[in-house]
Amino acid sequence: MDRDTLEQLYHKHFAKTYRSAYMVTGNAQLAEDATQEAFLKAFSNFHTLKETTKFGSWISVIATNCAIDILRKNKRIILTDKEESYSNSSSENSPQDYWEQQETYQEVRKALLSLEPEDREILVLKYFNELSIQEIAELVSLPSGTIKSRLFRAREKVRKLLQPKGNKKRHYNKVNKARST
Repeated sequence: MDRDTLEQLYHKHFAKTYRSAYMVTGNAQLAEDATQEAFLKAFSNFHTLKETTKFGSWISVIATNCAIDILRKNKRIILTDKEESYSNSSSENSPQDYWEQQETYQEVRKALLSLEPEDREILVLKYFNELSIQEIAELVSLPSGTIKSRLFRAREKVRKLLQPKGNKKRHYNKVNKARST
């Protein structure tokens, strides 16, 4: 494979690959390391890919696995990534909407990061990379029934982690409506 083709593949799939690694690690530097490692592995094993049209899905799985490996090596990781500033958000959203989105994002991120890496991998591949059950099964070499049951269990774990504890239910919209009247 020539250098130009590899460069094109890299630029075309970098963002999605990085996002996959980031959703597993929750850390920008570790995600970048996992992404670079994934591209190195993918390019050196490109000849094993049967359908080149599936490179994007294939590299995402490799990145997810690299991220899991990095997490296993670095068991004590502190999340220090800063959130995007409000100025980067859509002009249609109010500061309150932005705050609520960031709060939800942080809660989902914490829930994902508390899962076992294998559960996180399945959720990332399904919901962030938008792969089908069959595609995930083929990419991770497991039966689709196994993927379905892992996906179900992982979703249940996240759902339980995101359930409000006691009386700590969100009332953002009710509060905002009460203030505006």
